Amino acid sequence: MATLNDKLVIAVLAGLGFLGCGKLVGLDTSGPPLAQISFQVTGDITSVQRADTVGQTPQLRVALVWGAQWLPEPFCVLPPPDVLPPPESPGIKAVVAAGCPDSFGFVPNRADADVPVTPGVPSTISLINVPAADVMVGDVTARVAYASLIVYDDRNGNGALDFHHPPQHRHHGQPDLVEDAGASATWDIVYGASFISMTLPDQRVAYREGGFDTSVAFYPRNGCDPPPPSFSILSAGGFSQSDALLAVLQGMLPVEDPTTCGLATLAQAVVTIPLQSPTTRLLELACTVNNASGMTFYREPPATAPTPTPDLSGATWACVGFPRLPGDDAGVPTGSQLVFSSAPGAGCQSVNHYTLRGCDNDPSCSTPDWDVTAKPPSWWPCPTTP
Repeated sequence: MATLNDKLVIAVLAGLGFLGCGKLVGLDTSGPPLAQISFQVTGDITSVQRADTVGQTPQLRVALVWGAQWLPEPFCVLPPPDVLPPPESPGIKAVVAAGCPDSFGFVPNRADADVPVTPGVPSTISLINVPAADVMVGDVTARVAYASLIVYDDRNGNGALDFHHPPQHRHHGQPDLVEDAGASATWDIVYGASFISMTLPDQRVAYREGGFDTSVAFYPRNGCDPPPPSFSILSAGGFSQSDALLAVLQGMLPVEDPTTCGLATLAQAVVTIPLQSPTTRLLELACTVNNASGMTFYREPPATAPTPTPDLSGATWACVGFPRLPGDDAGVPTGSQLVFSSAPGAGCQSVNHYTLRGCDNDPSCSTPDWDVTAKPPSWWPCPTTP
């Protein structure tokens, strides 16, 4: 039986179809490359270098990264309203801004080829592998994969773009898996990419097998010509987030301005990657997703306040209602949840959900896994009754 959270995902984001996550499978690497992509990194790295690395010499590399298919959690797209938040609460908009990654952004699945690069010098990256079936979207008669060229500072010198992830939430009663924050000093820093978000102009690498199903909403380019078979370079101008959300709620795909659409063979195209200051949006290009289904995980509040801010004074948080859809009100428990974002500098954005009662994937479940509404923790800042 579908949970309320499942229904929200389907109702809000069915039009985007971000489901599943594949991996790249290497083929025989002997012999000449299957294809070569020409690119050039532009700009001056010293003008955009992150402040804590000024004085160091960046080891710049470019990685070709195939994209993942995924669903953002409903809270990050259409969050429920605030529930009379205490005056000291930063509020729901602040939580979304701090904890939710770009709902239309490129999300890495698996890195493939990787080469060192010098800004201003034309370069090439050779492809030895083709994307395997489980990284492509569609069926055997029509499927496609998209990739972004990501320029980064290889801070640990291992010659590869290292991906990180938000805390992996476990089932009730099990501790979450948290990535070692102590290693953040040597995490790779992303300084640019050819495909950052569908809301920005992009150049992407495409690989198509068979036909092309225009109804498959995998990083869609509605209004542009489909990619040709085999490898190609596609470009588009992007669309606004507000237009995209409106289109999705109407069961449609966001439309590109056709005058910004481009299509070229690998021999014709040069992918240009401008160096940029490493904003949160760029750093997220080195973050994978723990769960591609868009499911929200709820947790029982601990007896002491959540770390790393025991009194919540340094956290971005809010008290919000349970998610619900019109028509689902009859007999469905109501309540408030505490939501707070990942801490600044955590590496990957995420939102945490605590409820006084509930189950792992549904705070309104009829038989809760926990219920401390009669005796909430002393630090609990949200209403204790609906």
